[in-house]
Amino acid sequence: MNNLKEQIEKISDKESFLAFLNELIFDFRKNPKEWENSTIDLYLEAMLSWVEDYSSCEYNHIDWNHIDYSAIATILYMGKIYE
Repeated sequence: MNNLKEQIEKISDKESFLAFLNELIFDFRKNPKEWENSTIDLYLEAMLSWVEDYSSCEYNHIDWNHIDYSAIATILYMGKIYE
């Protein structure tokens, strides 16, 4: 997933975000054994745990006060119901 991590730093707009999502999907399909969380519930639980842990870490680099949480929630929810 190193290429994915490098790609994160290049995300600056919708197109680069969509390209990242496509790469994430491709990586999961190509390398499922490399993924710690191979089901949606485990994946979401890992996201939750990571945000809780990393947001309180003194070394984090994310400005947690300037994230559009509603947009993220909408994206996650629509992934549940969109065909």
